[in-house]
Amino acid sequence: MKYIIKLMSFILLISIFTSCEDEGALVSDFNGKDPFPMIEKGTSEVSQLAYSIYEDYDLHCYYDLEGDEALSSEYGSMRLLSSFTPIKAEEERTIIVLKLIRQMYEFFSDYREMQVYRRMVLLGNTEFSSSVTALYDKYNYNRDFTSYNIQGTQILSNINNSFEYNEFLTKEMLLFTYFNGFFRYHFSVPSEFTSISNGNYRFQRLRTGKFSYLSTSSYNAGAASNGGFVHPWGTYAIVTNPYADWESFVVWIISRPKESRDVYLTTKPKVKAKYDIVIEKMATDYGMDLEALSTKWQSIGI
Repeated sequence: MKYIIKLMSFILLISIFTSCEDEGALVSDFNGKDPFPMIEKGTSEVSQLAYSIYEDYDLHCYYDLEGDEALSSEYGSMRLLSSFTPIKAEEERTIIVLKLIRQMYEFFSDYREMQVYRRMVLLGNTEFSSSVTALYDKYNYNRDFTSYNIQGTQILSNINNSFEYNEFLTKEMLLFTYFNGFFRYHFSVPSEFTSISNGNYRFQRLRTGKFSYLSTSSYNAGAASNGGFVHPWGTYAIVTNPYADWESFVVWIISRPKESRDVYLTTKPKVKAKYDIVIEKMATDYGMDLEALSTKWQSIGI
């Protein structure tokens, strides 16, 4: 009996020691795995920002990775991206981006179910961004963001870019990073929404010999809005990215001030019809008042 009591006491001591040892350890809510590489709280502003985002929002942000290390995750190598060699992001620009990311995750703290991606790698590469990135910037749309669902990782390339810093476009880019995974994998776009622009999506137009709203050198925003689109990304929907049009509407509503959108809502019937569907469904299914969020979003910034 004494032996059993001693054994139980020993087991209890081990349990207490283990609990104390693990107390405060950060483990991802998404997959139960430690982030890879481990997020450490350093003394620099940028490292403390990255750690606080991980600690509070379970988002693993990496800014100082390069080479093969930048293409590794807790699941192994992401060497599908073999056409470029990752370089580190500049610290000054990274601090700005991380501050905006933190504000955004606080902003959407009531909608954590929409946070799908768990890793975000910030890279300095400019060649990783496609030519469309520069085209988006030319027509005042978001840039710097390339999304890959490779073991749940997003890549923000071009952090060391040649564009002048534009807070509005950076914020819009980050909105796409937030919603992308949810709309891509956990959302079915209503048929009444896609039917409004049916026949005008990029692949449909090219298949029937019509010009594409978005080419390698230009974007015809007027014709695209007549077809019911508010963002070049939306024109790519239907075949490989059926969610893209819906996602672009949600981001457009939140990102752009209402006065800048009213001209489309009053003069573009197809845009207005799709807008009404988005507003109603996001409110009914997810409790999101997009216009109220848009008003508050305008005050976010550094």
